[in-house]
Amino acid sequence: MRYITEKAESEVEAAENFEKILAYNTTHTDQTGYYKIFDQDTYIGFGKLSWDEENKIEIGYMLLPEQWGQGYATQIIARLLNLIKQSERLSQATTYAIIDPKNGASKHLLEKNHFVSVWQGIEAGLLSEHLIWQP
Repeated sequence: MRYITEKAESEVEAAENFEKILAYNTTHTDQTGYYKIFDQDTYIGFGKLSWDEENKIEIGYMLLPEQWGQGYATQIIARLLNLIKQSERLSQATTYAIIDPKNGASKHLLEKNHFVSVWQGIEAGLLSEHLIWQP
């Protein structure tokens, strides 16, 4: 989670976030949600598509560090964007990603998939960059 929050979550924070994820997945039936990613039987991370309060879709992914550089993020981004393309409702919404600008690998992958940087600054005390998908 190095590039996501720059700090480890406490057990309480992790439990609260897990409950939010379960609640989101329970209440959304439109292909948005949080997806566990496995290679065979090995958990490697997660991907997400989630609606925000402005009816935009945030795309996100997190891989365990030992899985970095193996092509998984490329596959996850492609699958998530494909879910959007296949849905009339989702494809009408603005899709964006939020990254740590220091995470050059993630920015490069998003740019390869037609994301364009639209903002950089401090958000919730962390350096952030917003990229919008322009298919």
